[in-house]
Amino acid sequence: MKKSILLFILSIVSMQLFAQTATCDGSLPFEEKDGLLTIEMESGVFPAGSDWQTGSEADPNLSGATINYIFWNGAESFSSLSGAPITYNIKINNPGTYRFAWRGRIGKGDSGGEHNDGWLKIVADDFYATSQNSATSSGALEPKPSCNSNPDRDCPAGSTTGGYFKAFMNRHPINSADDRKWGFVTNTNDHNSFRFIWATFNAPGNYSILVDARSNSFFMDKMVLRRSNLSDSNAHDLNNPESDCFDASLSTSSVTKPTISIYPNPTEGNIEVKNLPQNSTLIIHNILGAKVRQIKMNTISQTIDISDLKKGIYFISNADKKNYFVKKIVKI
Repeated sequence: MKKSILLFILSIVSMQLFAQTATCDGSLPFEEKDGLLTIEMESGVFPAGSDWQTGSEADPNLSGATINYIFWNGAESFSSLSGAPITYNIKINNPGTYRFAWRGRIGKGDSGGEHNDGWLKIVADDFYATSQNSATSSGALEPKPSCNSNPDRDCPAGSTTGGYFKAFMNRHPINSADDRKWGFVTNTNDHNSFRFIWATFNAPGNYSILVDARSNSFFMDKMVLRRSNLSDSNAHDLNNPESDCFDASLSTSSVTKPTISIYPNPTEGNIEVKNLPQNSTLIIHNILGAKVRQIKMNTISQTIDISDLKKGIYFISNADKKNYFVKKIVKI
């Protein structure tokens, strides 16, 4: 009898956990579990009309496996952002400081110093880099413009702008052995590479990672955030599956709640949002992660005019963490 009760309880818990997992569509956040977050780069939503492309090849480090990667096939953007970032929404359950690394290789040319980088920004409570494998080591860097006003941090040598690091690797595309061309190498700072990039999340919640194009033909396979108490060897294990996406609306504790709907979507101007929690505060972010609108809702349904916003992809979310949701809006 006791075994039956235990199995029943476990099945209910499993149902609750499973019910919150949904197909990743670019708007739902990838969920960190046990201090680890793994995202395949091709799982992001490419900005419409951009020069982001995908490719694939045999994985030299994992027998029988295929690498699916993304790369920029447009004009290079070394001193400024390209304006075509890919936003990856994430959900952090365990606050703390995490190391970031992406797996990539140089896909063009015969130099270890060209076609080897992208722009990287993590929207977190702190985003910085160190030269030592310690989140608390001295001499840390942070991107411009915040480094200009922080007496405890230096600005990186080389390019940095808008809260983005220039993030690069340097494994030679020809002279390296095949099993060394791909790697979890994410440096910043010219001449004296700072090999460790960190993001601190002070509280559980939803954050984002933004990747913008810099070099043409820099191949990016996957990216990993691992909490500082985990090892790189475990976090960078190529057998690790991609993290699940989280949809709070699918929780069994809220199955009686009506589904929040947005119509029409895509839209040229007005959107009608239905089935909101009472007294919601809605926030609209652009694809760069910048807040462009905040609306206080007094009713459960309301029409919102976004005709003044530029064409593109936006994300609408609820500021109330107990009733949190995030949905994608396409403005045409």
